[in-house]
Amino acid sequence: MTMKRSSLLLAISTLLFSFLFYQQKAGINFFLFSILIVAILAIDDSKRLKDKYWLIFALLSIISGFFVGVHGTVASVLANITALSVLACRTFLPKVSFFTSVIFAFFSYISSFIYLIIDLTNKSNSAKSSKNDAVNTTDKSEVKKARLDLGAKIIIGIIILVVLIVFISLYRKASPVFKEFTNNINLDFISYNWIVFTFWGFLLMYGFFFIRYDKKTYENDINAPYRLAAEGNNIKNSSFLGISMDIQSEATVIMIFLGLLNLLLFLLNVIDISFMASGGNLPTDVTYSDYVHKGVGTLIISVILVIAIVMYFFRGAINFYKNSSVLRLLANIWLVQNLILLVATAFRNAIYISEYDLTYKRIGVYVWLFLTAFGLLTTIYKVVKKCSSWFLIRINGWAFFVAILFLGTVNWDVVIAKYNTRNSSEFDYEYILRLNDNALPTLNNALKMMPVDDDTTYFSDKKIDSFNAYHTKIGVELRIMFFKSEYERGSWKSWNYDDWVTYNELK
Repeated sequence: MTMKRSSLLLAISTLLFSFLFYQQKAGINFFLFSILIVAILAIDDSKRLKDKYWLIFALLSIISGFFVGVHGTVASVLANITALSVLACRTFLPKVSFFTSVIFAFFSYISSFIYLIIDLTNKSNSAKSSKNDAVNTTDKSEVKKARLDLGAKIIIGIIILVVLIVFISLYRKASPVFKEFTNNINLDFISYNWIVFTFWGFLLMYGFFFIRYDKKTYENDINAPYRLAAEGNNIKNSSFLGISMDIQSEATVIMIFLGLLNLLLFLLNVIDISFMASGGNLPTDVTYSDYVHKGVGTLIISVILVIAIVMYFFRGAINFYKNSSVLRLLANIWLVQNLILLVATAFRNAIYISEYDLTYKRIGVYVWLFLTAFGLLTTIYKVVKKCSSWFLIRINGWAFFVAILFLGTVNWDVVIAKYNTRNSSEFDYEYILRLNDNALPTLNNALKMMPVDDDTTYFSDKKIDSFNAYHTKIGVELRIMFFKSEYERGSWKSWNYDDWVTYNELK
């Protein structure tokens, strides 16, 4: 991308960012912005339309933006931002992996102001150098005047316009006569906050179109081999944890290590499955919440260690050892046992949800279990196919990307509210009241269905007394009033389908 084109793209995208997002909520503006950004990148270089991978990421960016227009939730916004960031990296740094894309994009965004100053300084010094070289030529008539490209002109024009508007606003306040003269000019939309917001958008777009990256990291990322090769690995001598030994001794150590770990995990799985099958009681100092949540956290850490250990064991020469089939079998049995442990944990989480309702944390447990299970399956594939560790990191990175996009396709607040109020006589009012506005119709309907005892008590539910019931009802009514007021004052840019449905259900 030439500097002329990049300046133009930067100017247009900054204007779009300011127009669509200033003082707006998440809604159709994200969808429109995603479409326009993809269109700008496609028009800038039509060759990108022939790249099927670029088209996939462009489509994912638009789809994630569409779901912001549907739900307008934090999860959908994060999914869209992630998709656009990955698209930016894949546009200017082809073949880059997900984790590397996220690191480069994040660094570009937070450092854009510093690099803007550096780039302007370098351009200024380059222009002075070119001018001096031209002046020193024998024929000064050949010196050409430096011309600003269209993008630079637009950026300078925006700056001049903003400065003029600021001074016009100041002069209107300073002089009643001047204010009367300019009454036909509506400058109410101009403010200090708008200027700061637009400049912030400019820096984000600068980071978007000028991705900063470490060349060595990028080259290692795209050039990492898919599979290991026997060449370059010493299949006679090796080392284990820095201790030099022959390959047979290392294989023996790994075999003993994996054998003991398999026995330990087998014992754990037998005890755990037997406990769940028999419906046994937990220890007196352990709650069911601790049993699920703390167990999940420890389990995830243990599985990450499992994957790291297997990656270390099968990092090189041991893959090509003639008697490595037993090691592969032990490693795969250990990995499969960890999968069984994940299934048992998912089952415990399902029981917990059925007894104590659905929450974001319990949904998060399923997401982490899915990602961990995928990591184990791909590790089995790595062991069997003798793939590199970098392959494992790359493919699991894209699994994270898919999970982030999926989370943005669902309004989880609505799902939680509907699930938790399936039994209208018992649910956690306060938790649902903390969810977003889209949960209000479900909560409001559930409260209306509560049986009335008398004039002084709103609900007969055992979990809530009359005083708390009264304030819960008042809290819901205040939330509804505030939501309807905000919705009616909102711009079309902030429109999203779920808010529209919520407004009509409450109307």
